Amino acid sequence: MAGTIEPPATVVASALEPLISMAEAGLGIVSLPDFVLYEHLRTGHLVPVLSDHTEHSGVFRLLWPSSPYLSPKLRVFIEFMTANLFPSK
Repeated sequence: MAGTIEPPATVVASALEPLISMAEAGLGIVSLPDFVLYEHLRTGHLVPVLSDHTEHSGVFRLLWPSSPYLSPKLRVFIEFMTANLFPSK
């Protein structure tokens, strides 16, 4: 069929957006953290597949330089991420 694109079996990207865009375009599936895909799943642009075969595990860490003075912006960011990153837990 003319115009058919055969994507490679694996795609590597240094950012999440190209992977999400390819999945939305129907070029394959993507395995990314739920918080990255939340809006795409909520709006129906992406749908879960293989949910019965996926295990959510691991640790997510926020790291920042050691300092006796934590900037107010960083403190607010840490508090926001702590409260909102994994709201279902």
